Amino acid sequence: MNQFYEIDHLVPELNLKSVLDGMDCYEDSPVYEEVVEEYHEISDEMLDLARPVGILGFGTMPKEIETKKYKAGTPVIYAVLSIGDEIKQRSTKAFEEGDYVKGMLCDSIADNLLFSLEGRMMEKLQEVCKEHKMGILQRLEAPQDISMETQRVSWEHLELKKRFGIDISSGYMFDPVKTSCQVFILTDDEKVFKAQHDCRKCPNVNCKLRNIPKTEIEVLQGKESRRILVEEGESLMNALLREGYYMSAPCGGKGRCGKCGVRILEGEVPAGPEDEKRFTKEELENGWRLACRLYPAEDLKIAFEFNDESRFEILSDCKTEESEKVAEESGFRVAIDIGTTTIAMELLGKDSGKKLHAVTCINGQRAYGADVISRIQASVDGRKKELQECIRRDLLKGIRQLTEETGISMKMIDRISIAGNTTMGHLLMGCPCDSLGVYPFEPVNIDFIKESFPEILNSEECEAEVEILPGISTYVGGDIVSGLYACGFDKSEEISLLVDLGTNGEMALGNKDRILVTSTAAGPAFEGGNITWGTGSVAGAICSVKIADGKAQVKTIQDQPPVGICGTGVVETAAELVKAGIVEDTGLLAEEYFDDGFPLAETEEGKTIAFTRKDIREIQLAKAAVRAGAETLILRYGVEKEQIAHVYLAGGFGYKLDKEKAVSIGMLPPELCDRIEAVGNSSLSGAAQYLNDRNGEKALQEIVRVSSEVNLSSDKDFNDFYVDYMMFEDE
Repeated sequence: MNQFYEIDHLVPELNLKSVLDGMDCYEDSPVYEEVVEEYHEISDEMLDLARPVGILGFGTMPKEIETKKYKAGTPVIYAVLSIGDEIKQRSTKAFEEGDYVKGMLCDSIADNLLFSLEGRMMEKLQEVCKEHKMGILQRLEAPQDISMETQRVSWEHLELKKRFGIDISSGYMFDPVKTSCQVFILTDDEKVFKAQHDCRKCPNVNCKLRNIPKTEIEVLQGKESRRILVEEGESLMNALLREGYYMSAPCGGKGRCGKCGVRILEGEVPAGPEDEKRFTKEELENGWRLACRLYPAEDLKIAFEFNDESRFEILSDCKTEESEKVAEESGFRVAIDIGTTTIAMELLGKDSGKKLHAVTCINGQRAYGADVISRIQASVDGRKKELQECIRRDLLKGIRQLTEETGISMKMIDRISIAGNTTMGHLLMGCPCDSLGVYPFEPVNIDFIKESFPEILNSEECEAEVEILPGISTYVGGDIVSGLYACGFDKSEEISLLVDLGTNGEMALGNKDRILVTSTAAGPAFEGGNITWGTGSVAGAICSVKIADGKAQVKTIQDQPPVGICGTGVVETAAELVKAGIVEDTGLLAEEYFDDGFPLAETEEGKTIAFTRKDIREIQLAKAAVRAGAETLILRYGVEKEQIAHVYLAGGFGYKLDKEKAVSIGMLPPELCDRIEAVGNSSLSGAAQYLNDRNGEKALQEIVRVSSEVNLSSDKDFNDFYVDYMMFEDE
């Protein structure tokens, strides 16, 4: 087997811009024209003076240059390139004669010529690796990756003095100095070729040829293995999202929620402060890191097999057995609710108007943050297009699923109605969100939007008209208008209260003649956000809690092993802790549980799912905001609680909520307890009803017309109520 390969066909090339950059000489430099003129005068001569040589040689790493990662005996290829000494001599002569511009120019040309040989070396290296059925695992260069003594080892092993007349000093410097040396670590995997220079590791940070390559990450998820590339300065979480992976990140990638953990299987990533807060010492040693805080500096292999919210319980009242009536319809319509956390859609018959089938999924934008504020910020930070493509992808996937599971063609759908909050509408339409998050919180467009399917979803699969239902304000959007419509506010003389407790807390009070609406900053606690062991309504989420004799008895969604606490579990835990005297009315947790929290259950891995004082504070803030919002609306409307005929509790959280426990912690007025009615996904119901109602557009516009918003941020009564209802009180 041939062990040494001289690199033939080495043709050095020059690039004027690279040469000038190497001198820090730009168009606005005083000597720019002089240097360019000099370059053209001497460039051909410099090319003639170049004496390029190169060689590759197989070997193993000796003891004196082994690294922590690569020990003695590791199979390697040594590589050396040189352009000879004549150009350097010309540079030295220019300096001696006092012509410093020419001396610097010659030196930069020499660097450029040496660098230009890299491409041919890569070609030869690939040829050699293919011949030997080997791959390149890593490139090492002195002094950043390996000791300078490597140059002496290479000099001896490749017999550079004998072959090319290249010498070496006692300080391990080559002569000629325009000589480069690399060591390539070999692997049996022929598909791997990581031979390029990694500027991230180079100490010459001011190098004008500096080029940071993308980092390759091998991602294992279940049985699937994929390789993705991470840009310089990009977090692993963002790269995973860009490549179509989904992960829950309620905090929006700020390192606070701890939901985006990945396990490093190969490669080294030091633990950061956020990692140390979220993982135990044992977990850190096993490679667990937060993807949002991980900015890869080297190629990695990671395991990504959690945060699976595919079994998220999403509310839809459609009975799928009606799907057998699909064949009787001449066409179809689709109603959609875009929630901040979840998306639900129903297929309706064009002729019968009946709900024939339903599908639900997670809103993939959840990976950009649990609440609308996080999404708005992500959009403002330059990720508007990503967010738009994300929701388009989710909607297309859901509509395709509707058609595939019922056996119909997408071409048979002629109308689609969409209800969602204002931020979701803006993100779908690609509207700028800059004005949504700052005073005076003005939306771009909250009127009826009617466009074609290709226009809104960027797909030619369907020709349906898509209608986005109107909103009232930035924080009371089309989902609430749709819910009011579904609950009959447009026709009723009676005064009713609608409370939609999802990721945001919106509510409305009134009847067909007058409606007051508002939105409370309840935060994501009702959907498990900002809770230490919080999770969405996934299988295994603790959804019901009872405490007897100081011990918790829990129920989980689908009776699966516990994985965390969802919104209803959060409310019930708080209510039970207060009832048992473990939490005082002020929110103070008993000293016994002050540090580690009150234990609820254990995961399959033996970890304790606990409810902490931080979690108590989160539910205090959330329930106080809801109660204060409701009390403020009632006060502003000028109505007594006895005059409120119905309290409609909307959303999946409200549907499962134990109203007595919610009242017991002061989240809802006790006077209204007997009138609380769970109405499910009223936003989706309204969107479906709209498709069957000839007067639907007029009804929705009338709801918007008679509605006015109460701004709680500057309302003194709201602030007073908020403080009053911070306490846990059973009134």
